[in-house]
Amino acid sequence: MRTLILTHSDCDGICAGAIALSRFPNADVFFTKPVSLLSDLKNAEADRIVITDIAINRRDAEDIIKLMSKKKSEILYFDHHPVADRIKKRLKNVTSLYINENASASELIYKYFQREIPRERIWIAIYGAIGDYEENTEFIEERILNWDVRALYFEASTIVLGIKHKRFESYDKKRMIVDILSKGGNPSDVPGLVLAAKKVVNEEFDVYEVVKKEAVKRGEVGYVKDLSFFGFRGPVALFASTVTDSRIGMSVYTRKNHLDITMRSRDYSVPLNVLADDAADAIDGSGGGHVHAAGARIPLGKLDDFIAEINRLLETKFRRK
Repeated sequence: MRTLILTHSDCDGICAGAIALSRFPNADVFFTKPVSLLSDLKNAEADRIVITDIAINRRDAEDIIKLMSKKKSEILYFDHHPVADRIKKRLKNVTSLYINENASASELIYKYFQREIPRERIWIAIYGAIGDYEENTEFIEERILNWDVRALYFEASTIVLGIKHKRFESYDKKRMIVDILSKGGNPSDVPGLVLAAKKVVNEEFDVYEVVKKEAVKRGEVGYVKDLSFFGFRGPVALFASTVTDSRIGMSVYTRKNHLDITMRSRDYSVPLNVLADDAADAIDGSGGGHVHAAGARIPLGKLDDFIAEINRLLETKFRRK
């Protein structure tokens, strides 16, 4: 019985994928993302498909559900991104659905498979939760007490930082990390990952200095465009907010047919996933993510319109209290 694992390439996705691979050691692991899920599912041929840490965006939801309903595969879907109730109800008809917006994907999939995998795989779930700032759930907090929390945070940080290094930017390298974790190894056991993480820490301080010089402020949005530090999109967006004293920070990259935008904020009263989705939808783009970490894909030439829409929403829908 062939199993295919589709997961995200960040820390939580890597860890969730490793837990799935621990349960199905002969599975094939592929990395995808919300904007690619539809096309990747079209090419997915397997008896069982496990999807972890991949949001279903508003634009593709109907087509994804229709495609899932036609597939003969068993589909298990573990995610923690917001999804409309009407979409969730329909997903339940075509998948085994496990969605909880208040926990990491790693926690969700570990809880489902915990009786069928070694107890120590809880470490992977904890790493994934820490990597996505979701370690404050009752389930994870209770289990962190059983282990050395300093070691757990060190290992989680090794993944979060190490995969930003160019040595580990390829999917093959990330797939190697998934494989090692699935077999009981720790992130620090991955050859070169600790050193890569250390180099990334040093580079982040350099990135901050560049952002301080390059960031532009428009209304309540600070942003930088097409910096060479692609692996630092999250920190760059946060630094853009910091150095311009803006509510929203963005890291913008020009692609062949679209703009790829990463968003962060120091104002936790703003649900970034909703803001990104609403602003992108207004200009025929797509957006989403987490409450405190989101992104968008918008048409070329629409950056000014996107920023204007964000500022409008901040003034009307997400006004400071």
